Amino acid sequence: MATAPAVAAAVAEAHRREWAFVLAATVRVTRDLDIAEECVQDAYAQALVTWGEHGIPHRPAAWLTTVARRSALDVLRREATLRR
Repeated sequence: MATAPAVAAAVAEAHRREWAFVLAATVRVTRDLDIAEECVQDAYAQALVTWGEHGIPHRPAAWLTTVARRSALDVLRREATLRR
């Protein structure tokens, strides 16, 4: 379990260093910048909660990328279901 200031600092650092990487990886999945940005923002918001409960991961960028990509896939599946 990590303290709130430590989590906030880790998320801020990940944002400074990894935002573009995480966004690019998510855009490759969605092929839509708006959806990808929303999913990445949600991943960072989720990091604030989850990292506080479970600790800061050893590879924050990988964690954020995985969460954002999974969220993006969920959005794409939802949209495909609605179209059907």
